[in-house]
Amino acid sequence: MSPSHRLSQPRTILVALLILLPLLVAFYSLTLGQDGNWDLRNYHWYNAMAFLEGRELVQDVAPAQVATFYNPTLDLPVYWLAQVLPARAVSFILSWVQGMNLVPLTGMAWLLLPVLGGRARALASVALALVCFLGAGQMGLLGTTFYDNVISLFVLGSAWLVMARADDVWGGAPKVAFPIVFIAGLLVGSAVGLKQPTLPYAVGLCFAFLAVAGSFWRRLFLSFFFGIGVIAGMALFSGHWMWHLWTTYQNPLFPYFNDFFKSPWGVPEAYRDDKFLPHGLWNNLIFPYTWLMDPKKVGEILFTDLRVPVMVVVLLLTPFLALAGRFGAKRDAVVPFRPALYLLVAGALTYLAWLKLFAIYRYLIPLEMMAPLVVVAAVALWPLPRRAKGVAILALLALVTVTARPGTWARVPFADKFVEVSIPDLPNPDNTIIIQTGYAPTSFLAYGFPRKVPFLRIHSYFIHPDHGDILLNRAMHGRIDAHDGDIFWLVAHWEIWTADHILPHYGLAADMNDCGLVKSNLDEPMMLCRLHKAVVAPTDG
Repeated sequence: MSPSHRLSQPRTILVALLILLPLLVAFYSLTLGQDGNWDLRNYHWYNAMAFLEGRELVQDVAPAQVATFYNPTLDLPVYWLAQVLPARAVSFILSWVQGMNLVPLTGMAWLLLPVLGGRARALASVALALVCFLGAGQMGLLGTTFYDNVISLFVLGSAWLVMARADDVWGGAPKVAFPIVFIAGLLVGSAVGLKQPTLPYAVGLCFAFLAVAGSFWRRLFLSFFFGIGVIAGMALFSGHWMWHLWTTYQNPLFPYFNDFFKSPWGVPEAYRDDKFLPHGLWNNLIFPYTWLMDPKKVGEILFTDLRVPVMVVVLLLTPFLALAGRFGAKRDAVVPFRPALYLLVAGALTYLAWLKLFAIYRYLIPLEMMAPLVVVAAVALWPLPRRAKGVAILALLALVTVTARPGTWARVPFADKFVEVSIPDLPNPDNTIIIQTGYAPTSFLAYGFPRKVPFLRIHSYFIHPDHGDILLNRAMHGRIDAHDGDIFWLVAHWEIWTADHILPHYGLAADMNDCGLVKSNLDEPMMLCRLHKAVVAPTDG
């Protein structure tokens, strides 16, 4: 066999597997059913539609609750695909994209396994990537529109780029190193621009440069140029939306941090969802094991996965072992030192940033996928004999693989189209307003109504009549008071209590004898009842 053939064989294996595996992932996702998650019904579908049709505020007011004001850019591709392709094809393509996470995962695994050669290195790299990919959180998100395992492509791609070009990053000329880290920062910044909860990865991957070998100024400038890339990526994908929010609501992050920006459109509150954050040093330390006992400490569904908890233990042990052995593993290296150390520090900083900002497991999915790589990199640096390292790594990887139990988000049987909505006849569709109350995710149902019918959400977990004369409330009061046509009330049957507690604040009364059903393929039927204007004293609620 010629040397060139021997060199090309591992590459051929990698290419073949990385073409085949994402396709298998996509086919597998079709067995799970169609995505019908709460966020899809609440805003992912509506926001894309509203952006393309120019509905926000001009026509509708906050129908998707607080998420009405999220950047819709990430939602556009699926919405566009769903206009021309059947539901199964949309889910297949989305899952295939999510399956492409195997590419950067395999790339990073390859870099961490130089001790192996040829075909063994190729197969081991793919096997390690599969361990990374088969996490419970990630598998639960296959085919869904949460997109945490889509923006992960940017995060993993950034880490892969830095690790692959480690010699240039830490040892090359600045004119070579700084553009590389700028591009890596641009990738992560793009992810943050598309979905703001990706911010912890920007923090971790940026400040990790400060801890890796090199002169002080070298480390500082690497971190600086990475940060400039992050800002550029954010501007690229969310600059337009932040400008829209600023010019419309006087808050570029509206409604978040409105205690600082004080937009008159909302109340002066931060609007942060901090209910999952642990409090106190001890609770922070044991948090990964808290959610193992009760997964609802970090989200809405039940699941089991040890990848991040095992990673945290390994990261806590590594500094002590390093001090004890002075990184004796470096003299018997089985991983490249700088890329491995960068990955360790980035993983640790990302986890800490996530812990303080969100503590919502879905936002940790890219780190869940990186966690086995972090474990391999850390254990490989321990001052142990090479065989002992290998046994420890294999044991930990086997543990996190066999114990994973994916959670299940709302799945529905596949329909012909991704979203299908049927509504009762509207007698006067050109002069009709739809009122929403309650917390049920009903904004996606606007897709089935005549295009120019406005939706006004006078009550939700975001807005309430008790918020007084904020401009969102004022806008809806003005629209309702001036309207002389039909008014209908869209509400879940379990939230009809809002008829007595919310509608009277707007001088509205429901005719419960004049109701129809709005049906869809994603949720149970919702009620559509006629409203009348009436002077009714509002009740407390």
